Parts: sequence; structure tokens; C-alpha cells
Amino acid sequence: MAPIRVLQVVGRMERAGLETLIMNIYRNIDRSKVQFDFLAHYGEEADYNEEIRSLGGRIFEMPVIKTTTKTNYHKIFQYIKALKAFFKEHQEFKVVHGHMTNTASIYMPIARRHGVKCCIAHSHLARARQGLTGVVTNILQLPIERVSNEYFSCSEKAAEWMFSKKNITEKKVKIIHNAIDSKLYDYNEDRRKVYRESLKLDNKLVIGHVGRFYYQKNHDYLIDIFNELVKINPESVLLLIGEGVLRNEIESKVNLLNLNNKVKILGKRSDIAGLMQAMDIFVMPSHFEGLPVVGVEAQAAGLKCVMSDAITTETDITGNIKFLPLSIGPQAWAKEILDFSNCLNRETTRDKIIKAGYDIKTVSEWMQDFYINRHNGITKDQII
Repeated sequence: MAPIRVLQVVGRMERAGLETLIMNIYRNIDRSKVQFDFLAHYGEEADYNEEIRSLGGRIFEMPVIKTTTKTNYHKIFQYIKALKAFFKEHQEFKVVHGHMTNTASIYMPIARRHGVKCCIAHSHLARARQGLTGVVTNILQLPIERVSNEYFSCSEKAAEWMFSKKNITEKKVKIIHNAIDSKLYDYNEDRRKVYRESLKLDNKLVIGHVGRFYYQKNHDYLIDIFNELVKINPESVLLLIGEGVLRNEIESKVNLLNLNNKVKILGKRSDIAGLMQAMDIFVMPSHFEGLPVVGVEAQAAGLKCVMSDAITTETDITGNIKFLPLSIGPQAWAKEILDFSNCLNRETTRDKIIKAGYDIKTVSEWMQDFYINRHNGITKDQII
């Protein structure tokens, strides 16, 4: 029997939080029973595309409405036409999992008119992005509970941002943990030594960060924090892993502050688990998040973490996170990070990750059963 096919609606499958979660699930489901296909929206080849195809998935591209620099709202009618043609041709899909929620009010009604039984709206953030894009996103998401019939969220905070109090109270919103392969991240002293030697980090205090160079991640503030930190501890190094539209701006700031020999910008990497072994403290001063996958990964690697209080406290799985307001300033952040580093006692935290329900095996099994049930018209299931 051929597997059922589930359509994942995404922006672009690059190495980022929600995309990594999707791939974690995809790698761990029984693909003889459930296969993923992807409806992408940016018109570019992406980091995970090759692996998706190797796993048996198909990637369908929609007309480009949004680029990295602007949104072409005048192309919306072209987009609607393409969606209608797509769902008319591909009536094999009975389950659509919408991670791209800003256009869900467009693609979900079209999908349902063409026989899709289950439309999942999945909240991955706890607030909208900045500027006009954020305003438009808020407006477009207003009807999301009417056009979808299943509600997922990565955290309680992200649920409160997207869904009504009524649906949350009635437990219609399912919390899907941003799960990881905990075994991959488990702390290993030998692996740590290899990575620290290769990056020339011996006898250094290594501050780590993983995230795209976007406003959300607040790299500008992170550099300010690190600049204050090296004034107190000159033997500190900052590892920045990721790419994005603000990378050049951040590199210019690093140069201006004469931090070139202390800040290592490593770009996109596929070995995040290994790089986290080399770190001592993980720092994340985000303006907003849902529940960051990298926060789970960092804790699984046994790291102490310092995060902004804009990030939900649900992220704290191991008791190794300190939450700070951005308003206290970079100098205060630097002192708190150094104080936290004085009580470093790196150890395996895998049992805590598994017990809290953040191991990918548990979540993948639940998701697989959920997809099969909804495809077959069965609506009874249990919340993770």
C-alpha cells in the first residue's frame, strides 16, 4: 500500500527553527506509511531540498510574493490562480499542515474546496514581525481559526498569540513540542576537545549563538553584550552560526568595535550539534520567539543558556536557563553571563529532554498517528 501524502506548507526549507523541526519529524516517521511533500513560497533552492528529495518528498513552488527585501502584494491574484490549479491537480492530499500562516487564509479555503479534510494551522511565533509586514501578517491571520480545522502551537505563549482563548481553554489547541534527536546533542567531552582544537578555542570562554541574521534574533544587541563582556574577560570568544540579510551590518559593527579576532562568524553549518559541544554559554537576546528549537538543542548539549524574557519560560526544560529583560542593558547582561559561567558543570541532560517530551521519537510517533487518523477521517487523538 502506498503511503499517505501530507502537504507541508512552508516558506523555504532553509536551516532554521521550524524547518529543522519538520525535518526532524520527517526523518523519524515511517515513510512507508506517511510521506511529506512541500508547498514552498520563495522560489529558491533551499538547504534541505536535496535531503527532502532523497527521502521521497516532492517540492512544489508557488509564485514568489515575498522576497528577502519586499513583498509583492500585486502578485496575489497570480498566487491564487496557481493555488487553485495546484489543488485541482493534486487531489491526493487530504491533510495540509500550514506552517506559513500569513497566507493561510488564502490557501486553506482553496485546499478545502478541493477535498482536503484536515487543514492544520501551526503557530511557531509568540508575536508578529516588525513593520508593515507584521501589520499585514496580523490582518491576514485574523480568519485563521475559521479556515483551518486543527490548531497546533509550539508553546502556550505562541498559542495565545494566534488562537482564541476559547479554543485554548477547550483544549482544541495541541502543543507540539519542538523536538530534537537528543542522542545527537548529548554532551561528549572528547567531541568537545576536537571542536575546540579545530576552532582554536583552548582556554577561551566561548559564548555561542545560533540564528539567522534577522531583526528577530537581535544580533546587534548581542554584539553590544559581547563588547561589554570582553572588557571584563578578554579571553572570551563569540561564535555566531547562521546567515541572513543583516550579516553584513553585523560584520561592520564587529569591525568598528575591533572585535574581529574575538568574533567568529561561521555562516550556515550542518554540524550544530558538534559546535554546541565547543561552547560554554549559549546566549539568545531575541526580540521575540515561539519556543526556539536551538534553545532545546543547547540544553540537550548540556549548555547553560541566557535568554531574553521575551522567550517563553516553557523553553526551560533542564533548569539551566536564565531569563533577562533587554531593558537592563548590555553591561548588565555581560555581568549576568559571566556570573552564570562561574557555575559551569557540564553534564548530560538527555534524560531530562526525554522526560519533558522533547525527544523526536515521541513526537514523530504521535504526528504519524495523527496524520493517518486525519487522512482516514478519524478525529479522536490525545494531546502530547
